[in-house]
Amino acid sequence: MGVHVARFKTGSEIRWGVVQRDRLVVIPGQYATLAGFLGEGAAHARRLAAAPEGETLAVRDVELLSPVTAPCNVVCQGQNYRSHMLEVGQDPEAKNFNQFFRKASSSLTSGHGDIVKPERVRMLDYEIELGLVIGRPLSGPCRVERERLHEFVAGLVICNDVSARDIQLAEGQWYKSKSFRTFCPAGPYLYLLDAEDNARVMNLKLHLSVNDQTRQDSNTSEMVYPPEETLSELSEVMDLFPGDLVMTGTPRGVAAGHNAPKNAKWIKKFLTVVMSEKELTQLVVKMQTRNPAYLKEGDVVRATISSPDGSIHLGTQESRVVAAGRASA
Repeated sequence: MGVHVARFKTGSEIRWGVVQRDRLVVIPGQYATLAGFLGEGAAHARRLAAAPEGETLAVRDVELLSPVTAPCNVVCQGQNYRSHMLEVGQDPEAKNFNQFFRKASSSLTSGHGDIVKPERVRMLDYEIELGLVIGRPLSGPCRVERERLHEFVAGLVICNDVSARDIQLAEGQWYKSKSFRTFCPAGPYLYLLDAEDNARVMNLKLHLSVNDQTRQDSNTSEMVYPPEETLSELSEVMDLFPGDLVMTGTPRGVAAGHNAPKNAKWIKKFLTVVMSEKELTQLVVKMQTRNPAYLKEGDVVRATISSPDGSIHLGTQESRVVAAGRASA
């Protein structure tokens, strides 16, 4: 079984600890980055999980931080869940390529922090995603098999791919719309994978709520491209390093898909015939401005990812939406 760890601040120090229910067993040593922790720190975490000793702290008495640290590569998959493709008018059966885009690592923030809504953004959306933390360098093409996933992926983390849909839709800029500061809550916990966890990765429950109302409720089994295929393809394209983050897409239930008709893909196909791309984009933006599901100041977003047997539980991410200039210190 793997190990749950947390990165936290106590006083003026930033430390790492093994999660034991509502307490943290403090890991000796200080590791400024996730990449630095993944060697000696992760090995120490496994020893402490097997035989706890030393200083412990209550989780409620510390400030939980993002276990993923900047700078790092943040690579995301687009439209990688069948249900999400359908709600945005795409046909999962027709998808024949893995869609990638980047997100700035300066968008990383604590899984218990604020999501700061920029003044210019009107359509603020959420996307629960399973994050894969890279554990070893990928500096050339390689074939990743599911049975060996733990050799390449150090751990799993909850991520929220917060998105400014008005910028994404009207300007066509994915990177810009998803990279504002605080637009990537990560954590609260990092789960360090073991070999026996490889099969569990494709059977994890994802749940996200806004103000205690369920918005997203799905399972990683719905992915179009599973992690081993994604990492194999990425290794042909770019270098990845320990501590880098790969976000694996989101299921249905995003605000942009609120009340989407069941035949959305056919409606979209028809409109692309009778309207220009510019006209279609303008129509979509106009319709979305009346969508009540987008995040507003004061909303609380909660997200969990766990295995059915509870052996993997990435904690509960809780983020409050605040207006720019009103974020907590």
